[in-house]
Formats: sequence, structure tokens, C-alpha cells
Amino acid sequence: MQGTVSRYSEASAHLKSPGDAVLIERGGRLRLLLLSCPCGCGEHFPINLDSSAGSAWRIYRNRHSGLSLFPSVWRENGCMSHYIIWHDKIFLFGRYEDDLETSPQADIAMQLVDAVRDCLPKSKLISFSEIAEILNAVPWDVLIACRQLVRTGFASEGRKKQRGRFRRI
Repeated sequence: MQGTVSRYSEASAHLKSPGDAVLIERGGRLRLLLLSCPCGCGEHFPINLDSSAGSAWRIYRNRHSGLSLFPSVWRENGCMSHYIIWHDKIFLFGRYEDDLETSPQADIAMQLVDAVRDCLPKSKLISFSEIAEILNAVPWDVLIACRQLVRTGFASEGRKKQRGRFRRI
């Protein structure tokens, strides 16, 4: 994170390396996250944070664990990169496959396992993002906690179109 500015025209000057980001805030509201594409293509990619301007990503900021963004960013043109921002780290999928579950950020998620288990219904599948809303938690943390519960036999994950949805066993 390279800082916060009030105008889009001021933001580009702060983006020097892949993954550099600047928040654009006006009138006390976050409007955009301008990101230098993490793949290294050199494009600056605006990510809408203002739901009054259309579909928007949700930003999570915590001074201890940093910035997270939900959902993932999947560029539909240009370089076509796909990535998430989770606790101040960018995980780029595709050419540079990162393993979320073994990253240092996963330690934060492990603290949520008990709370996530308590939210899982037995009768139906629920998405990890719904659980995150209930717990007021970063969705990527909840996803890792859900997958830990699957590995330890306390939960199951849906398949195919139901992937990312969980229930208690």
C-alpha cells in the first residue's frame, strides 16, 4: 500500500512496481483501489470499492493484519490475471501458483476454526463468504478455516458448482 489520495490523477505517480496500490478516498468514502497489476504487465487496474457506483469489492483493513479484498480479482481483458489480496499479500493464480493454506497468513485463519465450526449447519451447505459475514471476518481467513475443518473430519465441502460451500459433519 503506497498511500491514500483524493484524486485518481494523483494515484498513478505512486505506482512504481507490480502490486503497488493506492486507495482513492473522497468525501470520507473509499472509492477505488488503484493497483499496478501484480503480474508485471505494467497496467494500472482500478478496483471499485464504492457500491453506490455499481458492483464493488469489499475491503477489510486491520492495522495488525493489513489489507484484504473480497472477492478475488479476475481481469477479463489484457493480461487476464487472477489474484486475491489477503493480509497485505497478493496471491497470483495461474503462472505463479501460490499455496494459500501454507502461507503465513493462514495462521490468522486458524484462530477462527472454532467460531467457523459453530456457524456450520448440519443440514445444508453454506458459503464461506456467508460465514465471513456472520463472523465479521475476512472471507479468505474463513475459507482456510473451513478447509482445515474438512481436513480434520469436522466438515465437508461441496463439489463442482458447490465448491466453497461447507457443512458440519
